[in-house]
This record gives sequence, C-alpha cells and structure tokens, in this order.
Amino acid sequence: MIDTKNKMPLLGGILILLLLSCRSSNQETIRVENIICQPIICEDNYIIGSPREMALSDSILAVMDAKSDSMLLFFDVKSGKYLGKAAMRGQGPSEFTVLSSLESHNESSFSFYDINRKKFYYTNSTTAGTVRFTPAFRIDSGLPLEVHPMANGKFIAPGIYEKYRYCVLDSNGQVHSTLGEWPYRDKDEKTVSGIVRSQAYMFGIASSPSRTKFVAYLMSADMLSFYQLENDSLHLRKETIVTYPDYEYRNNPTDYSGASRDSPLVYLWATCSEDYVYLLYSGKKFRQNALASFSGDMIYVYNWNGDKIAMIKSDKMLKQICVAKDGKTMYAIVCDLDPVLVHFPLPQWE
Repeated sequence: MIDTKNKMPLLGGILILLLLSCRSSNQETIRVENIICQPIICEDNYIIGSPREMALSDSILAVMDAKSDSMLLFFDVKSGKYLGKAAMRGQGPSEFTVLSSLESHNESSFSFYDINRKKFYYTNSTTAGTVRFTPAFRIDSGLPLEVHPMANGKFIAPGIYEKYRYCVLDSNGQVHSTLGEWPYRDKDEKTVSGIVRSQAYMFGIASSPSRTKFVAYLMSADMLSFYQLENDSLHLRKETIVTYPDYEYRNNPTDYSGASRDSPLVYLWATCSEDYVYLLYSGKKFRQNALASFSGDMIYVYNWNGDKIAMIKSDKMLKQICVAKDGKTMYAIVCDLDPVLVHFPLPQWE
C-alpha cells in the first residue's frame, strides 16, 4: 500500500523547490561594474552653486548653475582649465531667468531654452573668448518646459499640455505636430485632467548624438520610453512601466499637489551615446533623505532597444552625468562639501 500521508509533504516540497527555481531563473541578471571617480583639476578656482544640467562639446564642458549669478560655467576638460562664466541672471534684455535643455553642438557651441521668456538660444563657439547668445525663436503657444533639437530640423518640446505628451516645433518655434498620450494606471486616473497628469508624469528627455533617438524618463516613477526618428516621424520603440507616480488625484481635479515624499525618487538624469543610454538612479525617499535624495551612486545602462544591460556603481554620490560623444568617458558632478567635477572611463559593453 502506498503511504499517501507521507508522500504528500514530499510532493509539496518538490513543488516549492520548482516554484523557487522558476522565480530565480526569471530574476534580472545584469553586468555590474565598479568605478572610481577622478577629479578634474582646474588651474583656477571655481564655484558651482547648484548644478542642474551638463553638456560636452569637443573638450568644452558646459554646466548650468541654478544659483550662480551667471547661469552657465565652461571648462576645458582636456587641459583642466576653468574658462569662465556667462548668461547673467536677471530681467534685462540680455539676461536670463530659468534655463533648461542644455545641448551640445559642433565646434564647442551649445543651445538652451529659457522657460520664462519662452525663447530658444544658440551660443557661438565658447573658445572664441566672448560667449554670445543668439535667439533662434520664441514659442507663443502652450507651456513647453524643455526644447531639444532633432536631426530633421524640428524640435521636441515636453511640457504641460492637456491633450498630448509632446509638442514638435518647426525652426520658427511654431507647432508642427503633437504626439503621445499621458500615461494612466486605471480608468479613474484616465479621467484626470491632462494638465494635472502632465505634471505628475513630467518626463525629462535625453538624445543620442545624432539626434535620431531619445529616451524619456521620470524622477517620480520607474517608467522609460525609447523613441526613434524615422522618415520625419517619431516612433515609440519601447516603453517599460514598472511603477506609477504616487500623487493624490480625483476624477476631475484642477490642481496638482505634487508627488508623495514617501515614494523613492527614480531617474535623476540621463545622458546618451549613439549606442547606449545611461540613467543616474536615486532610490531614496525625500522625507527620509531630503536633498540627498537628488543624488545617486548607481547608473543603469540600456541599449536603444530598451534592454537593461549593466549597472555602474560609483564610489561617490553623483548629481549630474554626461557621456563623451565617443562613449568612452563619463563626466559627472560629485556631491561633496562643494560640487566637484570628476570623470571616469566607461567599460565597453559588447
């Protein structure tokens, strides 16, 4: 006679082992690389108050500073020289207010967007001695918070919009087209005003050097979208949604109260080479870590198919990152007593 009483626990144990084995095999395994940050020694003293963005053109690194009296600082990373500052803060005709969308161009030049003035600017070559700013266009409709050039002469402009996720502008700053829908977790959130959802799901974007691809990322949730420019149109290649922003909403709210301070911040910043996307990760909650939650020591690496392939573990806490055009070196700002410029070589991922 078969002893079923003794056999049932044995079968149960085998089933548990099989389930655990399946769960283990489904866990994500990626390459992990540890790096050591090396300071960029500048001959002259410099002070970075509150760095917001970075961009590298040739050997010139531009840093956007939210607290300095001049909002752009320039460094030569090869010679280790601090070149000076420009873009005086103020309300005058040749002054600036709130800047975003710092981008590099050829011959050590850059572009950026002034949110309050709703104007997009180019600089001349920053190695020419005096930095000059040329307004390219003013935007008269909508509320874009970023403006980034694309390879086809158009500009992608994330912002606060009711019925779409992105606005595409022509070279005169006029609306060429719109695309995308704000995400939602369920049918109740779908009824929330687009103005509110646009703030809850506010994406930052980072482009490849060719400006034919860009990634959209969130600070308030683990959500990534990878886009490709094809035949003058933008196509969503892949979107991954792991979590949604934690904020209060009603069926028909009119005001956005901000994300919960008890939710961890996710992606702080992104920078791209032609082959890979690098995302600086926080994972810290504002209520517990305050301003320290806006820094991180982990950088996740994705390919443009949207696959996570590696993680870089830094020996320092970082606030901003910027990859060189050839994809071999990463520049960053370390959170020390004062922000410090550093660099480190990047591993080859293939």
